[in-house]
Amino acid sequence: MSSCLVNRNGGNRNRKRVMKKEIFKYLPFVVLAIITIALATFSIVGEAGDTSLYSNPFMIIGWCVLVVSASCLIFGKRKTMGIPTILIHLSFVIILIGALFSHFSETGFIHLREGETKEYAIKENHSVMRLPFSITLQKFEIEYYHLSDAPKDFVSYVETHGRASQSDSRASQSDTHRISMNNVLDVDGYRLFQMSYDEDGHGSFLTVSYDPVGTTITYFGYFLLALSMILFLFGRRSYFRQILRDPLWKTFTVVALMSIPTLSDASPRTFPAGPENSDVDEIFGKCHILYNGRIALIETYALDFTRKLTGKESYGEFTATQVLAGWIFAPEDWRKEKMIKSEYGMIDFDSAVDTLRKGMMGKVMTKGFDELDEKIGLILDLQAGNPLMIFPRTYDSLHPWIPLKVLGTPSVFYEGGMKEFVEYVNGKWPADNFVPKYRGENKYDALWEIWYLLRLEQQDALFDESGCDSRREFELKYQINTNVEHIYNRYGKTAPLAYASLTLGLLSFVCMLRRGIKRYKWWFIVPSTIIFIGISAIMTMRGMISGHFPMSNGYETMLFISWIAFAMTVVGGVKIPILIPAGFFIGGFALLVSKLGMMNPEITPLMPVLASPWMSIHVTLMMLSYTFFAFMAFNSAATLVIMKKSKTDVNVEENESGDAVSRLVLLNRFLLYPSTFMLAIGMFIGAVWANESWGSYWSWDPKETWALITMIIYAMAFHRESISWMKRDIVFQTYLLVSFGAIIMTYFGVNYLLGGMHSYAG
Repeated sequence: MSSCLVNRNGGNRNRKRVMKKEIFKYLPFVVLAIITIALATFSIVGEAGDTSLYSNPFMIIGWCVLVVSASCLIFGKRKTMGIPTILIHLSFVIILIGALFSHFSETGFIHLREGETKEYAIKENHSVMRLPFSITLQKFEIEYYHLSDAPKDFVSYVETHGRASQSDSRASQSDTHRISMNNVLDVDGYRLFQMSYDEDGHGSFLTVSYDPVGTTITYFGYFLLALSMILFLFGRRSYFRQILRDPLWKTFTVVALMSIPTLSDASPRTFPAGPENSDVDEIFGKCHILYNGRIALIETYALDFTRKLTGKESYGEFTATQVLAGWIFAPEDWRKEKMIKSEYGMIDFDSAVDTLRKGMMGKVMTKGFDELDEKIGLILDLQAGNPLMIFPRTYDSLHPWIPLKVLGTPSVFYEGGMKEFVEYVNGKWPADNFVPKYRGENKYDALWEIWYLLRLEQQDALFDESGCDSRREFELKYQINTNVEHIYNRYGKTAPLAYASLTLGLLSFVCMLRRGIKRYKWWFIVPSTIIFIGISAIMTMRGMISGHFPMSNGYETMLFISWIAFAMTVVGGVKIPILIPAGFFIGGFALLVSKLGMMNPEITPLMPVLASPWMSIHVTLMMLSYTFFAFMAFNSAATLVIMKKSKTDVNVEENESGDAVSRLVLLNRFLLYPSTFMLAIGMFIGAVWANESWGSYWSWDPKETWALITMIIYAMAFHRESISWMKRDIVFQTYLLVSFGAIIMTYFGVNYLLGGMHSYAG
């Protein structure tokens, strides 16, 4: 009897021990899932700028429970886990500890007028933050891009007095220091960042941050994380290395191409081309204009103007340059043309004004009315001469190129403003003769001379400011830059590449499902190489035109994603054939999204805060990870299709479909590690960039929040030993396919719906 009781008690203790073990095994993942759901929900339903949840005591307790439970689990498995794996988890603990210290740090704002001195800052709760030194604003100035009115940097020249640290000789003396975007001033552990400025340009807003402990700990955590992730990829005992040694890599089948279609969306022109005035168009289009904060061709502005009005890059037989010139010199004729695209079809200017007026009176304003209002405003703005900044005369420090409407000094060939210029041209050459549709004979010689003289005047101004040693050197650069922009305007179209990519992707996917023939593999590689070269050329031209790496807006990031996709297709498609259809689809859809007008293709100088090397590394890593995740989602979808097809199609052999599924799963398990690691490192490099630019490495902006959510979601898939159902192929692939929704939300949802500092829509 007693032995039975002993056995029963022993069994109960064993069950309790097993139960406790199971609880501790899954507790970190349950807590992490709850935190992730809370972050996602609050980022969507919470008010913009509200970060109360993230500093809520329950959230802090949740992070603490996660750290403790995960540490216990790791300690129990320390003998089976490699050192890099332990260091990866340890680095996240260190980052969270640093964040806890930063939670109790001090941050405030200082508003200084020129000549004003202060010894305190104001916190967000309006309390006073005393400083161990005083600071005086000597001068504030805005630096501009060369020959442009686009701000390049915001600079505060300040003087510090008092107990400045002797270890920092730069700040310990009472002399002038420079604070600007990406240029921080450190004084006694306090960091001063340029934040904003007064409208009159004589006052500055500075951010003051005091967080010597939290930032140091967090930065160490970032460094340890990057180092441990690199060690993991090269560690002999890591699961990643086991994947690389899998014999399935030798069995990947080459995808073949059945046929290559020819795409052409060209259609016969409705009207004759009118070549007799092409020289006038070209010389006018190659004149320069201050547009979007840079010196651009008039042709570039004309293309944007025509796209906005018509939805196309031309109107009938007329080029964009002819359309712009027609609205400048013959507006009464052009306002009769049904060339304004609206939800009611193509309408003329007067009809557009009437439609807008009726909508305002009836209070039924919709998105269509807003777009119509924008187009009418664009025409009226052109009539006022506001965008036509083409004469290199400085009338104040902010506008080095004069718009026609304010021109008051003599130019090479005329005096006066927009009205006088148009009257001058129309006095010698009737306005209706400028547009080929209304012209009876060619009378363009004198007008051609006007544009030629204007170009000479612009070249002289550009040479004076270029810094070139010789006129010959300048003219060579001038000619190259002009021709590059002209070629880009004419041929830098992504639509043909998008259509070709999607068509080839569909064909290659069909071939993949049908086990394509090996000898046809180059029929895929060759067109993908051509598309890759085309995208590279477009990106190179945009970089030459803007003067910076083309990754400053939504259009350019989508272009970069397509470039990465085709680079992977060209390089890896020979050995890993599944990359071929995936590359065509991902690159094609990225090109198509940019083409559909969801993003603004205008080329502008970088905002001051974006001019940082941290930004380039951050965006590059994030875009690379997004591209890899897209490949993984495609592979997952292909896996599910093959598995379903093998169940319903009796002609498909079980071994054949099983091998295909195994290869796709293996590829996804391989890509999961570098893609998630790049996402994590890119995210934290972005945090360093933010801290070096405006003094906060984590502000719970929607983009930051969803990047963290995405990293957590994909990191869950690593833990196949703890989450045993991740070992099942169908579950693993389905999980990765669904997880891609987080990427879509992070990129599109945040950028265009939630807003925030990272929003293109904001």
